[in-house]
Amino acid sequence: MDEFGVAEVRQFLTANGLEARIHTFAESTENAYLAAQALGVELGQIVKSVMFSADGKPVLVLMSGDMNVDTKKLKKLLGVRKVRMADAETVLKVTGYPVGAVPPVAHRQAIETYLDESLNRFAKIYPAGGTTSNMFATTFEELLSLTKAKVINVAKAKKKS
Repeated sequence: MDEFGVAEVRQFLTANGLEARIHTFAESTENAYLAAQALGVELGQIVKSVMFSADGKPVLVLMSGDMNVDTKKLKKLLGVRKVRMADAETVLKVTGYPVGAVPPVAHRQAIETYLDESLNRFAKIYPAGGTTSNMFATTFEELLSLTKAKVINVAKAKKKS
């Protein structure tokens, strides 16, 4: 499954005229903290692919690693009654990738995708590359173009623990 995931993302990037930019790490990049450590970049530069169920329909939000999705804002923006995080089984079924490896592109099914403007603070950003040890480098504008996402503002600061 792992190699398949990377192959799918690499094929998508190549088809879109981007040279192979996938970085493979010995350590896990399955969450924003581990990914930022592996890459040696700020937490906010990591692109989290967070899938929600909006009135039962899958929706993908690409969020900065140092922020959370404000589900109240998202619900209002989408004009739906109920927004909840998708469970791991649904994420795998819809995207073709396990939680922690979901790239912003090359999904099994078409998913309505939203790109949070919090990621626009950085010159380079890093989404997952299809496995829990692969990432690729891109820019906000390029990611917007690759995903055909709508830019939204649903970020909220993470609570300090």
